[in-house]
Amino acid sequence: MTRTPNAARSRRLVAAACLTLATTLGLAACGSDSDAGSGTAAAEDLGVNKPGQVSVGFMNGLMPYVGLEKGALTGVEGDLFTLAAKDLGLEVQAQGMEFSAMIAGVQAGRYDIGIGGISWTKDRSQVGAMSDPVYYSPALMLTRPGVKATSVAELKGLNVGAVTGSINDEAVRATPGVKARTYPAWAQAISDLAAGRLDAINIDPLTAVYLRDTRPDLKDFEVQTMTPPTDEEVAANPGLQGFRPYQVVWYCSKKAEKLCAKLDGVTNGWFSSKTSSDVLTKWGVNATDFLTATPEMTTIRKGVDRPDTWTAPTAGEGQ
Repeated sequence: MTRTPNAARSRRLVAAACLTLATTLGLAACGSDSDAGSGTAAAEDLGVNKPGQVSVGFMNGLMPYVGLEKGALTGVEGDLFTLAAKDLGLEVQAQGMEFSAMIAGVQAGRYDIGIGGISWTKDRSQVGAMSDPVYYSPALMLTRPGVKATSVAELKGLNVGAVTGSINDEAVRATPGVKARTYPAWAQAISDLAAGRLDAINIDPLTAVYLRDTRPDLKDFEVQTMTPPTDEEVAANPGLQGFRPYQVVWYCSKKAEKLCAKLDGVTNGWFSSKTSSDVLTKWGVNATDFLTATPEMTTIRKGVDRPDTWTAPTAGEGQ
């Protein structure tokens, strides 16, 4: 009569054999066929640095866009990215830093992705992978009381600040007659504005409103929407593109291109559901304004980092 070992003993024998092979041959631990479809394997396919995790860089001082609260992302994009990462089965490991360090860190592959008010630009798309738009953002100025800064012409002669390496910085530096100053983070620029050393800051919209509403020393300062420069002005001076409404994207390292592609599959669906709208509304945003694309949003990316058939997602439409 043949004796069959019980299941527990069989598992011990298999485990022992695996350990012997791994020790002798330097092999990875054994796994069943079912392991091939696990979340870890899927995460490795996304090109992230650590299986099952996504390392996220973001700029400090960028609330209500993004911040950390008790180790978890918060803010508009913090909430949105947390939802997307959960959908992909990824644990989020986030770290705040200066904007330029975040961009460089993503490009060097130290972080899988950067989030937080990042605008799409052709140059960035060549040294990293940029997601489809998560939402859209107008160009704003936060100014001292009495200073008017709603057009390129009105900026002439003003002391205007922006964060180093941002599209805001590029636009300010491209404006004729402006006394441009750049800062590693918004905190220093805000201090100079409050002290009167700056007349205006070209700043992300929600940050401007958030600062004015949460800092008593800025309560009389004004948030002004920039009139977008014309096609002729941008053709003559491409840097002025930064004063137009822009696509806010998530920026993946080159090796994590598949991560951005997977995220597109999640976020594009949000334009035709209430997911993005609910999060934006929670943080005080007019969701329709932030989820409606202009024709230019599509045009500038076709043939650059998107195929000719691509269309920028917009509210109420699927992608």
